[in-house]
Amino acid sequence: MRPFSYYLLILFFLQCSVDLRQVPPPSPNGNTNRTQTNLPLVIGKFEILSADRGVYTDAWRMAFKGHLTSSGLFSNVDTELDPKTTSDFYTIDIEMKSYYEDRYNWWFTFPALWPATMIWPIQYRLAEYTVDFKYKLYKNKTFVKEETISKKGNTSEFLYGFFRVRNFQRMIEETNLEAVRTCIQNLSDSL
Repeated sequence: MRPFSYYLLILFFLQCSVDLRQVPPPSPNGNTNRTQTNLPLVIGKFEILSADRGVYTDAWRMAFKGHLTSSGLFSNVDTELDPKTTSDFYTIDIEMKSYYEDRYNWWFTFPALWPATMIWPIQYRLAEYTVDFKYKLYKNKTFVKEETISKKGNTSEFLYGFFRVRNFQRMIEETNLEAVRTCIQNLSDSL
C-alpha cells in the first residue's frame, strides 16, 4: 500500500502543472498586396523574461513574424536585415514578461487530498495570467515609439482541477493572442 501512495503523490505533482509556453496560433493571411508602408520591418531583439526562455523564444519570434506578415502593415518582415539591399527600414525590439498564479479553493478541494484521495471530483482551481509586451519601434535607427501592452486573463476549473489543465492553457494562448493583436493595432496607428 505504501508504494502505491508514493506513486499517487508523484503522479499528482507531475499532472497538475500548467504549461506557460503557449504561443499564439497563426493568423490567416490578410491583405498583403496593399501594405500600409512600403518599408520592411526587422524584428530585432526579442526577449522573453523567463527562466525557460531559451526553449520557446524562437517559436514566439516566428509566430510574431507570421502575425505581422499577415496584418499587411509592412512590405516585408524579416528577422535579420541585409544592409546591402535596404537603406530605409523599421526595426522593432520586443521584451515580453508573463505572470501566472493559480490557487485552489481548499474548502471544496480538501477531500481530494484526504480521505478520498484523487477520487473526490470537486477540485476548484482558479488561475490568473498577465502578459506584458514592451516594444520599441525605430525607423532607420531613429527612435519612433515605445509602448507597454498589458493583457490579463483568468479562468477556473471546478471538476478535477488537479488534472484538467487544457482550459488554463487555452486561456494563456488567448491572452497572448490578444496582446499580439493589440500590439499590431498600435503599430498600425503609429505608422
